[in-house]
Parts: sequence; structure tokens; C-alpha cells
Amino acid sequence: MSGEIDGLEGVYVRFSPGLFRYGMAIKSNRSFIKDCIQELFIDLWKYRNTLAHTDNVRLFLIRCLSNKINKEIGKEKRMIFESKISTYENIFLEESVEDRFIHAQRDRELQLKLKKGLEKLPLRQREAIQLLFFENQNYEETSKILGINVESCYTLAWKAIKSLKKNVFFFYFLDIFMSVKTDYYI
Repeated sequence: MSGEIDGLEGVYVRFSPGLFRYGMAIKSNRSFIKDCIQELFIDLWKYRNTLAHTDNVRLFLIRCLSNKINKEIGKEKRMIFESKISTYENIFLEESVEDRFIHAQRDRELQLKLKKGLEKLPLRQREAIQLLFFENQNYEETSKILGINVESCYTLAWKAIKSLKKNVFFFYFLDIFMSVKTDYYI
């Protein structure tokens, strides 16, 4: 019994930071995610004698957490998503301070539009995008976590990207077009 507790504690210490990061990408409520992770480990302890063997503990835990979050969100009837997107700089061009300021402002605007676009996606599409692009999972791992086949995972990601392109990038390029047109008349 003592060895089982120590083993569970070791799994918790090793994987809880990554689980927390993943959970926060799905729903940005720290106490909610902490509660889900705690409930996940309580369930692991409760059902320890009936758990199947797994070769990839991390993927198993992410899938369990995903299921728990989805279940809890379903109970609350709320879907909220926040994601941090890192800014990047173009290292091939030397820009003036003004150009860098303008590009940084446009990047912030794009990030905001992307964030809003991600919030409008259905929960499963957001989860797929989070896993594929922010958690660096491949399609096979993502399909296992989401409990769907690989083809469905590709379709889910494709629909999410299509929606983001339509909703986010259209407005971004419209803003650029309008600023160029305005510069032309000045």
C-alpha cells in the first residue's frame, strides 16, 4: 500500500505541471483546473486495481484530464478558452524602430483576433488545435487523447483551421489593406 501511494505521488509530481498547463489552455480557471487534476488523481487511486496497463502515462493522463474537463464543462454549460501566443520577430530584415513598433502592434492585434477566433471554435476543435500546435502532439497522439480516429482528428483540425482562416486572417488582412490604402492617400 505504501509503495502504491509513493508511486502515485511520483506520477503526480512528474506530470501535474504539464497537466495544469494543458488544462489552462482548455479552460482558463486555475481553481477549476486544479480541482480537475485533483479529482483525476483521486479517481486514479480509487480505480487503481482496474486500470489497464499503458505504455505512455503522459498521454493517458492528458486524455483522462481532457475527459474530466469536458465532463465538468458540460455540467456548467460554459466554454472559455485562453491561449498565449508567442510573438516572433523577422530576423531577415532590418527594420526601423517605427517599423518594429508597427509590426509589434499588428502582431498584438493579430494575437487578439486569433484569441477571439479560438474562443469561437467549438470545444473539440479548440482542444485539437491546443494539442497539435501548442502542446506539440502529433495527430496520432491527439487522436488517442481525444478518443477519435486519426482521420477524424485531421478533419477536426482542418475545420478549426478553416474557421480561423476565415474569421481571423480575413480581418487581419483587411486591416493591413486599409492601412496601406490610408497611407496612399496621405
